[in-house]
Amino acid sequence: MRRGARPGWALVIGLLSGCAGDKNGSEQDVLEEGPALVEPDPDRAVALLSRASLDLRGVRPSLDELQQVADDPAALDGLLRDYVNSPALGWRYAEMMSGVFLTPLVEADYGQATYPVDNELALLQSMGEEPLRLLAAVLDEDLPYTALVTADWTMVNEHLAAIYPSDYPAGATGWRRARYTDGRPAVGVLATNGFYWRYSSTQANANRGRANAVSRIFTCRDYLDAVIEGNRELNLLDEAAVSDALRTDPACVSCHASIDPLAAYFWGFYNHFNFSPAEQSHYHAERELDWRVYTGVGPGYYGAPGGTLTDLGQHLAADPAYVECAVERTLEQLLARPVRLADTEALTAHREVFLSEGLRLRALVESVVRDPAYAPAADPEADPADDPRASAPRLLSAAQLRSSLADATGYVFEAEGLDVFAADLYGIRTLAGGLEPARDSERVVAPSSTGVLVQLRMAEAAADYAVRADLIDLSAARLLPAAGLAVGPEDPAFAPHLVALHLRLHGQRVEADGPEVLALTALYDDIFALTGESQLA
Repeated sequence: MRRGARPGWALVIGLLSGCAGDKNGSEQDVLEEGPALVEPDPDRAVALLSRASLDLRGVRPSLDELQQVADDPAALDGLLRDYVNSPALGWRYAEMMSGVFLTPLVEADYGQATYPVDNELALLQSMGEEPLRLLAAVLDEDLPYTALVTADWTMVNEHLAAIYPSDYPAGATGWRRARYTDGRPAVGVLATNGFYWRYSSTQANANRGRANAVSRIFTCRDYLDAVIEGNRELNLLDEAAVSDALRTDPACVSCHASIDPLAAYFWGFYNHFNFSPAEQSHYHAERELDWRVYTGVGPGYYGAPGGTLTDLGQHLAADPAYVECAVERTLEQLLARPVRLADTEALTAHREVFLSEGLRLRALVESVVRDPAYAPAADPEADPADDPRASAPRLLSAAQLRSSLADATGYVFEAEGLDVFAADLYGIRTLAGGLEPARDSERVVAPSSTGVLVQLRMAEAAADYAVRADLIDLSAARLLPAAGLAVGPEDPAFAPHLVALHLRLHGQRVEADGPEVLALTALYDDIFALTGESQLA
């Protein structure tokens, strides 16, 4: 595990620890209708470019891109289109949806005690990523969104291949398409081990939790949000009475009439023995009819009868709610707030774009980032309540913090060869802020004490790494000026270089004689006066 920097490295640390979000708060009308986008205000154009780059690529724009837009805001249109077509978008979109899917695991009972694995942490990470990698592949390959629940393949890497019944090539590495070989139905993410290992079930629950996960993720209907006035006299410890109430009590039937048929699809993934590799990793077609024993309710989808998971995938793909939910989730995640009544017209417009483009997620994302509500506000101090379509101020997620620092400095925090931002139990993802939050509620997303600590320590370590690496090869330097450490406050190039760093690391235009540059110059002078070391300063 790499160690943090010594106290100091003041200029670079100061800049890096300050780039924890965008500077312009909430959003207001900026973008024009139609294919072309022209932002006349250079500062707002730079802020929008920074936001889009972090959201769509996970990194800040390059200095050349920022300067291009600062000099000519009309260049914003082409750069946004480039970002939408970036190969990074697939995984970034999956990261954005991680708080909706919730499949990345904190911990699990699957490891060396169950499987003969060489790297338990890599297996743990891979389990939770499988459904998200499939989502990313659907976007990367420009497949219709329906492929997510109808594809006859999944995404597997070498860690999962060691325990999965799949046709993953022997000796291969990395994530790639593969097919399960245990006879399970071909229904995309609905057939993945990673989904059902995350959403397990007890016998008494009878897969209802799994059914609600499918409903919540893919149709935006969460049964747990329903307000139910149940029979207060019902003895919940009486299994027979509860079973009878599920069929006869109007309060129970209002939900169970639809969730129980949905739950009946998942018995092929039910495990009798949680610590058996054959139970956990394989599909059990012989259990598909176990609903007859446990609930007596057969598979169905809101009144339409079904048989196997294949039918469920087809029902979902044909449900208008499946498309509408994808639009709603995408808008919420990119605006960083729940959708509201005032968004109805925008939701309709984005849905029409999505449909007209063959349900391609890339087209949906582009439609949303061109929505007026996506752009930063002209007045960062304005009250978001003044604009019913404004979104919330942004805070970098743990994934964005990691990727943007890696791009800016080359520094990646790893332990035993694994990215510690991609794990909770053995990493720092939770401390840094966790998965990207699902924006379907008004829950406040604010900086935490541990998140700020991670930002500070990452800034120290990244600054240490960047300065040392830049000094080794100034021709490939990321942050230091080409002249190296000979440049100091007395050099005419010093202040312009800090101006460029502010633009690169904050997406913020400042003046060479402005307070930001003067404060950093004074800090440099103080550290140099105390230590006499230009590298440390």
